[in-house]
Amino acid sequence: MTTSIVNWRSLARTAGYLLVALIVFFLGRALYRSWNQIPFDRITFNYGWLATSFLGLVVSFLCSVQAWRSILRALGSRMGFRDSWFVITGSYAAKYLPGHVWAIGGRMLLARGKGVPEKVSGVAMVLETAALLAGTLIAFGLCLPWMVRDGLPQWIWWLFLPVPPILALMFTPLLGRAVGFAARVAFKREVRVAIGAPGLLAALALFTLSAIIQGAAFFALVRSLYPIAPRLLPDVIGAYTGAWAAGFLSVVTPGGLGVREGALTVMLGTYVTVPVAIIAAAVARLWITVFEVAMAMAGLRMKSSSAPSETIRERS
Repeated sequence: MTTSIVNWRSLARTAGYLLVALIVFFLGRALYRSWNQIPFDRITFNYGWLATSFLGLVVSFLCSVQAWRSILRALGSRMGFRDSWFVITGSYAAKYLPGHVWAIGGRMLLARGKGVPEKVSGVAMVLETAALLAGTLIAFGLCLPWMVRDGLPQWIWWLFLPVPPILALMFTPLLGRAVGFAARVAFKREVRVAIGAPGLLAALALFTLSAIIQGAAFFALVRSLYPIAPRLLPDVIGAYTGAWAAGFLSVVTPGGLGVREGALTVMLGTYVTVPVAIIAAAVARLWITVFEVAMAMAGLRMKSSSAPSETIRERS
């Protein structure tokens, strides 16, 4: 059994890297073939818009930190703001390994150091994943009317389909069963927890707001390089959030690498030329990576020696 699991993981890792290489190849070829379509006379560099884009990322990140704390409160636990910052950013590097299990494991390990048991942080990570994906897709869905109006096909609405099942899982009795099943698989034991719906709802709202703000920050990033029309703000937010969700759902590629850029190029290419869309997608990856490194370094500096967080309330 262990050998088969190792072989499957190795196969998934290889497939992920091959997929990334394939997407990069096709994007590079498309950029090369359409190089003469780049409007070099319209490309500029505006420091004000660039600073605005990073400010938007900061606000989006702060919303995510508060969402994590809301989920812990929904589970009857507590973690301070500084500790939450450190725990979240400390596992950033693991996102660039195929699959989400490494990021989850890293977060659980760091949370344990802050007094939150692994079974608590593990459940919190599952809830965070669901709320994060649902919030991002809700933000995407809010932008779809503008995106379809400005050129995207009607079938794009189908990408919104995962939202109702996720919400049904989060806010119905199905959640307790799902958590119990995950606990049996991960911890080989029964784990019954009291999950507060208000905390989950607050996390969902914060993640939705975070996604919208981050999409607007991406618009500012594009605006710092190319004079995209302000009326396309909802379209760009939708393209960014939709591409982010596509990359997130790609469990075989490290950090959604390649998949996110490919999806962003396809959707953003509806509103700007294809080479501009490819360049914007590539710059966005560098942009978000620089920001995550900065937040991780800030998290290390902010690491506090506060008392361990309160542990979760359990029902036997």
